[in-house]
Amino acid sequence: MQRDEKPLLKLENICVSFPVKKDFPFQKKRFVRAVSDVSLEIFRGETFGLVGESGCGKSTLANTTLGIQKVDSGKIFFDGQELTAMNKKELKQARRSMQMIFQDPFSSLNPRFSVFDIISEPLRIGGGYTREQMREKVGALLHEVGLSEADMDRFPSDFSGGQKQRIGIARALILKPKYLVCDEPVSALDVSVHAQILNLLMDLQQKYDITYLFISHNLAVVKRICTRLLVMYFGKTMEYGDVDKIFRNPVHPYTRALMSAIFDTDIDSKHERIRLQGEVPSPIHPPAGCRFCGRCPEEEGFCKEGEPPLVKVEEDHFVACFKYNKPLAE
Repeated sequence: MQRDEKPLLKLENICVSFPVKKDFPFQKKRFVRAVSDVSLEIFRGETFGLVGESGCGKSTLANTTLGIQKVDSGKIFFDGQELTAMNKKELKQARRSMQMIFQDPFSSLNPRFSVFDIISEPLRIGGGYTREQMREKVGALLHEVGLSEADMDRFPSDFSGGQKQRIGIARALILKPKYLVCDEPVSALDVSVHAQILNLLMDLQQKYDITYLFISHNLAVVKRICTRLLVMYFGKTMEYGDVDKIFRNPVHPYTRALMSAIFDTDIDSKHERIRLQGEVPSPIHPPAGCRFCGRCPEEEGFCKEGEPPLVKVEEDHFVACFKYNKPLAE
């Protein structure tokens, strides 16, 4: 799909690594390479999916977009401004337009704070509101997320997991952000409330024109709510582009393996699970070639000779695989 507008969020060749504690004195300094040369664009009002196995760097990448995690190299642009070039004061101002919904609603809420204190905290930090104005805003937002004004003076321990996540959503929305990171927002909840929370997020997105970065292990949910998608493995981009095109024509062997694990309720359909062999390589010493080497069922000798570039398979559909290393003509 052709887009004329500029992206709200743009990442260019982002790399993030973390130092590893030495096992003995004078040992050479080592690093875990959490994110390696990842680029993406997220447009206004869309829900962008980010999927991959646990430990592949999804949350680290999301944290860089919020300025929580510093990058080793690369550039991040938000709403036309370069976040990676900002000082602390400028970044603090820019982050008023960004918020996050955390994976675990039980640990993300301070048990000593009332619901009013939790949701109004961003307003208190920003200043400029009286207590009456804050109570009015919090009460209205509680209605928006499916709670009531009577819940304002209660504490997190009085609520179920789904209700706690609604409080977390209200806290994220109180400043009316443009961009919201949803870090597996339903994975810690009861299955019975998954659809309720997802529908709430979709309704709020339409009402407030919010842009979502949606991190999930559930590809069935990603297919339903996301417009574009990035598949990560071991800190690298494996496949990237339009959700419908990737699900209709998954090119990378890793993407196909992930999709084969989607639960299918049609017991009569033929559904063969792709089970990956081998072990995940060390993040301290990644393989010299493709990161998927050693587990890829279609691996060939040339796959170990270097990292495959991200090339175009079709319009708005890219893959990093040596079997598709010749970009198609425009």
